[in-house]
Amino acid sequence: MNRILLLFILSTIALFSVNRGELTVNGHTFILEKEDYDEYGSKGKTVTFYRKDNNGSKGSLFSFVLDDVTGGCNDKSVEKGVYEVNGTTVTFYTLWRRVGSIDDAPFGGRIKRYSVLKSGEVKLVSSYLYIEEHTKCSNLKSGMRFLFEEAKTAKEKKLFKEYIASIERRYKGKFVFDKESNRLIQDVRDALKRKIKSRWKKR
Repeated sequence: MNRILLLFILSTIALFSVNRGELTVNGHTFILEKEDYDEYGSKGKTVTFYRKDNNGSKGSLFSFVLDDVTGGCNDKSVEKGVYEVNGTTVTFYTLWRRVGSIDDAPFGGRIKRYSVLKSGEVKLVSSYLYIEEHTKCSNLKSGMRFLFEEAKTAKEKKLFKEYIASIERRYKGKFVFDKESNRLIQDVRDALKRKIKSRWKKR
């Protein structure tokens, strides 16, 4: 029984290992906890930002997905995220993409910017996104199809409006279109590339 309990504890540590660090922005120190997980068909890593108080206690600010893979070997949904600090601004970049022939997985990107004020308050400055919730032809009843064709009737316009509102609620951001969406996706890809380059330089 003790051996089984030990194996369970070790496996739990492996599935939920935590790596802690600190980040200083505008004179204020924040605690970062990076946690690996492997459960319910998803495997990845999150980072949680905490405010470090003078008395040593900490309060959670927000969590962010750095890496997530959901699905099988050939067909899966992938989410990649990075964050960058520029002066008093912390920017979070997220890219969603599909691998294989999976239909019901998102494609798109999001950029969220937070500002750290002199008081230590963390304020959301902006959050923009573009998300295709499934492949173009997999659900023709969805209002998503009007990202690619004009909504003409009142019913079609309502479906499109409902789709945009649903995505904005779920992914917490303002939907952008056309050239703005292309620029957003490219900015996210560029941020991911910068992260990869910085990792190579550290080796």
